[in-house]
Amino acid sequence: MLSLYSLIWTFLISCPMLLLIFILRRRSDYLTKYGVTFISILYIFCTVRMLFSIEFPSHQKVICDPYLYSFLMNLYAKSEDIHKKIVMAVILTIWIIGIIIAVVHKMREWNKVKGYLIKGTSKGDGVAEKILREIDSECPIKIEYNLAIAEPFIKGLRHPVIYLPEKECNEKELEFILMHEYLHWKRKDLWKKFIINIIGMIFWWNPLAYLLCKDLDQIIELNCDNAMSKKYSEMDTLYYLDTLTYMAGGRRANFDKVSSDTLGFVKKLEVRPLKQRFHYVMFKKDDKRTQRKMNLFILGVSVIWFVASYYFILQPKYTMPQVDVHEGNTPFVADEENSYLEEQENGSYIFHYAGFTDTVSKEDVESGMYEDYPIIKYNKK
Repeated sequence: MLSLYSLIWTFLISCPMLLLIFILRRRSDYLTKYGVTFISILYIFCTVRMLFSIEFPSHQKVICDPYLYSFLMNLYAKSEDIHKKIVMAVILTIWIIGIIIAVVHKMREWNKVKGYLIKGTSKGDGVAEKILREIDSECPIKIEYNLAIAEPFIKGLRHPVIYLPEKECNEKELEFILMHEYLHWKRKDLWKKFIINIIGMIFWWNPLAYLLCKDLDQIIELNCDNAMSKKYSEMDTLYYLDTLTYMAGGRRANFDKVSSDTLGFVKKLEVRPLKQRFHYVMFKKDDKRTQRKMNLFILGVSVIWFVASYYFILQPKYTMPQVDVHEGNTPFVADEENSYLEEQENGSYIFHYAGFTDTVSKEDVESGMYEDYPIIKYNKK
């Protein structure tokens, strides 16, 4: 089920993983030694965990914090069930409104870019089309030139188009550019980016989700560079890197920042990502055995983390009512007659203890906090 506790726990459990992914991705020495597959595994598990922010009360271990978390959640924890439902309804309403705003903003961005590209588009001399046919004679990708862009990129999920800037390139450089964008299409990279953009719109309130979306571009480019290096000789690979440098230099066009539904050849004015791509291609170690071990290790750790994140949940510690458990010299004994839970029509419970009563939520009972006490079920008359 979905609750405020499950939403908070998902946020607390996912943020450290997102930070870990970001830190590991920036470590070029890790990537050259182990590849980028292990980063992709972490991405997948973290994304799925964020999407399913639910809890399983009957199969959970509650972590009770009697200090800070209890202090912050005290008002909510002591609220009636109806008030808790109102709080959840308000949170979900704000969340949905934020998603709608994010979707509208993204669609306006996509439409703006689409209209901008249509205005400045022109046809080439046919050389690029010839090279693309040599790469794949059945490739459905179209090629168009545009004066407004500074670097090549591919756009379009169903009708892909490679946009080329009006910059002089020889046939070999043009082949590298087209092969790079073709591999993006072949590897479904545009769909991957589209899905991550959807994730970013859903979790608009989480700043680390934006980091995830931004960081994915570099992972996709590193994977594509790796695929390029496998298709060409060592000398051609060096020429490919030189082409990256050539396309990254020069003037800054009016439309350098392309839409988030595109994948480019290289981004201008971003030195660090380009340096990492160079480092990865030139120094990567094709040690399949070591990389396989690393991937299996990361997969195992991710599975354990994923399962444990649902098994445990953080909740405020419930403070038992303070009562006088002695009456004269006779010790008080909690048994089925004087200490029990009584189910109510609305799903909540009345906790009877030594003559005292207190209202208890359904979530607290299902989490196992009162498992030692008998329950009198609600009897519909």
